[in-house]
Amino acid sequence: MLYRIVFVSEMIGASGRDVQSVAEILGVSERNNLRDEISSAMMFHDGEAAQVAEGARADLDRLLTRLSNDPRHRNLRILEDRPVMQRRMRDSARLCALNDAQAQDILYGRRLSDLSSTGLEKLLSCEHVKMAA
Repeated sequence: MLYRIVFVSEMIGASGRDVQSVAEILGVSERNNLRDEISSAMMFHDGEAAQVAEGARADLDRLLTRLSNDPRHRNLRILEDRPVMQRRMRDSARLCALNDAQAQDILYGRRLSDLSSTGLEKLLSCEHVKMAA
C-alpha cells in the first residue's frame, strides 16, 4: 500500500538557508529516496522545511526516523499521514523554491508551519510558483 505524508520542521543553523546546504540536502534526499522508492517535494523558507513524501509505510517510517535523528531539524510535525491510491509526486526529490515576491504573494507573511496540510501539498506541487520573466 502507498502512503503520503506531509510534514514541517524547523531548520537549525545555516541548513536550508544557503545554496550549498540546500544542494547537499537535495543530493542526499535523492540518493536515499531512489533507494527507498520514495517520491517527494520539499521547500525551505524562513528557517523552516516542508515536505510531502510518498512511498511504502516502512520506507516512510525510516525517512521520518532519519529526520527525527538529524541534528539539522527540530520540532518535526506530521500534518498528514494517509494511504493513497496513486503517487502525486513523480520525482525522488524535487525542490520547490520561492523568491521574495512569490513568498509575499503566496504566504502573506505566514510561515510554512502556519499552512494546513492541504495548503502545503498545493504549494509543494509547485502549481503557484511561476518562473521569473
